[in-house]
Amino acid sequence: MDELSTNGNEKRSLPFGFRRKPLDERVKEENWKEVEAAIRQMEAAPVRVMSRRWVVKAMAAAAAVAALVIGIWWVSTRTGHPEELAVIKTGYGEIKNILLPDSSVVVLNANSSLRMSSSWTEMSGRQVWLDGEAYFQVQKKPSTATKFVVHTRQVDIEVLGTKFDVNTRRERAVVSLEEGKVRLSMNGVVTAVMEKKAGLVMRPGQVAEVDEDLQTKVNEDKDVMERSGWSRHEFHFDHTSLAEIAHLVQDTYGYEMVLEDSTMLDKEISDAGGVRVSDVQDLVKVLMVASGYDMQIKDKKIYVTKH
Repeated sequence: MDELSTNGNEKRSLPFGFRRKPLDERVKEENWKEVEAAIRQMEAAPVRVMSRRWVVKAMAAAAAVAALVIGIWWVSTRTGHPEELAVIKTGYGEIKNILLPDSSVVVLNANSSLRMSSSWTEMSGRQVWLDGEAYFQVQKKPSTATKFVVHTRQVDIEVLGTKFDVNTRRERAVVSLEEGKVRLSMNGVVTAVMEKKAGLVMRPGQVAEVDEDLQTKVNEDKDVMERSGWSRHEFHFDHTSLAEIAHLVQDTYGYEMVLEDSTMLDKEISDAGGVRVSDVQDLVKVLMVASGYDMQIKDKKIYVTKH
């Protein structure tokens, strides 16, 4: 993978590279074998976090490693040290549905992790820690008024019964609110969001982006639901550059794009209403048609050339 110099000696990995002559050796390599058939049913039973003394149990049927997977998981809580955490992770190309003890639902995107206290109770506060991307449908608790909080490296998100998407990739946090109301609080070194009263309150249809310097931008997005399209195996491209798509492909599937020359990065891709795909091969077929470029998958790389 190529590296981009940022300042002085620091380098940052890129999700794409460029072909180097000669290409004969690569052309002769065996074709990368097909990714095994994806499990297409999004209605599979969700991950469940039990409130009794159980250990983490995997109840999902065996599925293909690189396939899109909706696992059935039972994650327990048990008495123990309050800092003890239960962790749910997804691999590349894998999606999991999670049912929390309070009946809130989390759809965890590929290459992501969700952590929570192993002694979670509503009285002690509903908190989870996210690395990657997830879609949340949070249950209101008017009887106890307990807060639900999503912690990320950049921002804490306090929830009051809502549907929203959180993406923490690429050293930033992007919160897209579909329904309800959330309050954002910048992470501090002293207080947690559970103790904070100030913060940015978002309304439905807004997208807030917090960068690594904690600078925040809030925009309106009439198509905000498209940002959680991945949870339905959908991608929405609206004048999206191939450079942006290269990031998406690496984050979701772990594949690097290798391009013939740098001008191809500016190529914009658009679709008519969304693209539904089950795996990286389906996505590559769509991109070939939309871009007019030839794409070949070999050894966890996608080689992109002009016709």
